[in-house]
Amino acid sequence: MSPADDVAREAAHGAQALAAARALFGLRLFNDALARTYYAAFHFATALLLTEGVEPRRHRSLPGLLASHLGGAGFDASDAARLGRLSTYRDMADYERAFDATEGLVQEALADAETFIAKAERCLRDRGFEVVPQR
Repeated sequence: MSPADDVAREAAHGAQALAAARALFGLRLFNDALARTYYAAFHFATALLLTEGVEPRRHRSLPGLLASHLGGAGFDASDAARLGRLSTYRDMADYERAFDATEGLVQEALADAETFIAKAERCLRDRGFEVVPQR
């Protein structure tokens, strides 16, 4: 598999995760929607990093890797913070027994993910990668 195939596969996984997050939100399965929302952004961030020849090994390293390797492409501390928030929400939704996500929190998380993904799609296209958004 070529690096371009890997990038396309990550972007496709991200689009699928975003579609799943929206569907779960519609079903009012808020904790599950939060987890898929994070993975949507995670896959797009991974796709971006692959264009730099970087493959993240840990979820916690993703925001820092994004800021350090893609700053020249317009990704900054606000994007890293967005990813960090989504990761925290996913951890809470998956591992905190007493945590129940609210509709408002999931709406905010989806907005964060959608903002990040739109920027990632533009960057991937600018770098010559085919990205088919699933909206």
